Amino acid sequence: MNAERTPETVYGVDFSAAATAAGASTWVARCVPDDDGLLVRELASAAEFLDLDSTAREDVLPALADRLGGVDGPAVAGLDFPFSLPAWTLGEDDWTPFVAATPERWGVLDGVDDPRDLYDAVTAGGEAGKPLRRATDDDHGGQDPAGFRIKTQTYYGISAVLRRLVARDGVAVPPVHPVEDPRLAVLETYPAAAFDRLDGAVRTGYKKGQRRHVAARRRNVEALRAAGVRFADDAAVDCAVATDDALDAVAAAHAAARNYPEALTAEYDEDERREARIFA
Repeated sequence: MNAERTPETVYGVDFSAAATAAGASTWVARCVPDDDGLLVRELASAAEFLDLDSTAREDVLPALADRLGGVDGPAVAGLDFPFSLPAWTLGEDDWTPFVAATPERWGVLDGVDDPRDLYDAVTAGGEAGKPLRRATDDDHGGQDPAGFRIKTQTYYGISAVLRRLVARDGVAVPPVHPVEDPRLAVLETYPAAAFDRLDGAVRTGYKKGQRRHVAARRRNVEALRAAGVRFADDAAVDCAVATDDALDAVAAAHAAARNYPEALTAEYDEDERREARIFA
């Protein structure tokens, strides 16, 4: 791969798989790198970004995958959901055939037809002494990929978004699905871990609606600005302060842009090549 390549466009996605509101709760930041850092040109809900009348999951997630998968490159997208399950769930599969088989089959897990089944199957493995988390979750303070809080994001993120993306030519998912000189690299990001690495930002306490949470979001916006992120207009800044979903989309874009060169050239260990990796 060409280590000197830089992306022409950077996308950050704060992901929701809510059945009727995925298009309203998922936010997308479309950014352009330049000599001064990263310029946020568009910050919108997924329904607005995709120009959809529907916010339903069944309409929004395939459309989002198709939009990202069809971009001209080079580009990078940071998506905020777990890209894999613990390695034992894959059985003999590598990551790509594991993802391609979803949602009909989830590796060695039996009877998985919805997010609750995924939670139950992985929890049963944990009760038998198998790990519930990936190595990268431990490294970055992430949640169990099939845990109760994010099981729905994991289920639909993998089966409705990643499955469609890896079926397209020129789309890489480092380190689990390498492609030579991809036109799109898709990176797993985690805004909380990204904020951990920004001077002046806070990892927690910015997700709700009270004044202290708004102040925390404003603090994180300023930390992003100090790291070279700029906003094309005041409306985008207002969105990032008003809602943590919009703010997290910008953080995901920042993490994707910062990690893009390393993601395409790094040496990865066996855990990372099967379980994926968070790029913070």
